[in-house]
Amino acid sequence: MTKILIIDDSLEDTQMLTSFCKKLPQASVETAETGGAGVQSFEKWHPDCVILDYHLADNNGLSVLSALKARNPFVPVILLSGRGSEELAAAAMKAGATRYLTKRGLSMEMLRTAVEASIRWMQHAAMMKQG
Repeated sequence: MTKILIIDDSLEDTQMLTSFCKKLPQASVETAETGGAGVQSFEKWHPDCVILDYHLADNNGLSVLSALKARNPFVPVILLSGRGSEELAAAAMKAGATRYLTKRGLSMEMLRTAVEASIRWMQHAAMMKQG
């Protein structure tokens, strides 16, 4: 079972992302509407992957990303933004995001590929660090 945590304050976007993720093989999905609630859910549920919106009501995604990485540096985090920019993409990757995607034009295939590749990459990184 692949546990995916979606942190997004837009109900419409959360519903779309949840629908996409539930189509993934053996995926279980939890959602949070704020960065604070997302970090709490992360600590309790220990997801395999996090899909994180950049624009949240209580935080920006980069600060939430830092909080998640402080708790588990190997968790794959896919940062999403409605208005993408190269500067934000670079900042996301520097902060530890495994992928950066824009919501515009996001497809099921793009999200599936991002989730699966992120999980594989982080599993490999964790194994390499262990020895």
